[in-house]
Amino acid sequence: MPNLKRTQMYFPEDMLIELKRKADQDRTTLSHIVREAVTDFMRKDRMKDWGKDTLWGMVGSSTSKDKDLSFNHDKYLYGNRK
Repeated sequence: MPNLKRTQMYFPEDMLIELKRKADQDRTTLSHIVREAVTDFMRKDRMKDWGKDTLWGMVGSSTSKDKDLSFNHDKYLYGNRK
């Protein structure tokens, strides 16, 4: 098992009761259940199919004579505010 670090988390009382019940039922710890849930969440996020994301389809869809759009995007979107 990797080197674990202690942290503190807050749960609504009803959720904490349910998590403790689940841990007892599965004969495991609440910490184990939370680590498994976070691992699953992060795995799903890494496996996201970016090709189906609407915004991802916009990447590279426009061109401009200005070569500094990523750096000065606020200037082009909102103008020069001083």
